[in-house]
Amino acid sequence: MKIIKITPRGFCKGVVDAYATCKKIAKLYPNHEKYLIGWLVHNKEIIKELEELGIQTKDDKNHSRSEIIDSIEIKDKNNPPIVIFSAHGTDQKTIDKAREKGLVVFDTTCIYVTKTHDLIKEKIEQGYQIFYIGVNNHPETISTLSIDKSIILIETVNDIENIRTESEKPIFVTNQTTISIYEFEEITETLKSKYKNIEFKNDICNAAKDRQDAVINMPSEVDLLLVVGDIKSNNSKKLVEIGIKKQIESHLIWNTKNIKDEWFINKKCLAITSGCSTPTWLANYVIIFLEKKLGTAND
Repeated sequence: MKIIKITPRGFCKGVVDAYATCKKIAKLYPNHEKYLIGWLVHNKEIIKELEELGIQTKDDKNHSRSEIIDSIEIKDKNNPPIVIFSAHGTDQKTIDKAREKGLVVFDTTCIYVTKTHDLIKEKIEQGYQIFYIGVNNHPETISTLSIDKSIILIETVNDIENIRTESEKPIFVTNQTTISIYEFEEITETLKSKYKNIEFKNDICNAAKDRQDAVINMPSEVDLLLVVGDIKSNNSKKLVEIGIKKQIESHLIWNTKNIKDEWFINKKCLAITSGCSTPTWLANYVIIFLEKKLGTAND
């Protein structure tokens, strides 16, 4: 079987920067309790590595980040706990609460997420109604919706018919940085047919877009796609969805243990890639494993 290693793959710059910040904090503050509020990025291997550095992840779907901050005790005012907010973004009120409480705060929000937030705030001040295309309950979406209660979330094209908004307001549409280009195009085309006074800004980040484009433009000989990424990783799952849309058998794998032999039956060309939140070493480990398993090494 031929193996094609799709590039780019592995960490994006935002993840590299966030992870480097955590390593620096662990070194500079050895005597402080250190808490990561929300997964730094959606990958279990990174969470394990951070735990080994003394950084404990606090993430609970039943409690908001604000409530998590409330639960952190300050036992020693000379060495207050350190809280690190994840790369997906956090609402400003929660960050302010942490500082007011006396916690040492580090915010690793991705620069692309911050740019989207700044643009939304600017458009709200200009009188626009904001439509946001994103995944409900994803931390990036939660942080974005916290900017203003008037923001309307669109998760799928089916949500559009239920939208109720002030007709005289101009509409500005932007999106979560890790959705697929197919989702963005389908939803925006439907919105164009419904609203006249509407503007769009595609905010899929460059790293996610580059990985999506690489899958979209895979050689036609590919008949099996494997994406190395965590089951919680939205950008990794979108790569799988794109593969399926191209009518290629596609699977998300987060380690070598969930690779199934039946996937390779009657297949001739395997393509391998990974999400922005997947460490390069893990993607390479899976590639080497498959090369040995399939008895081949290519591209």
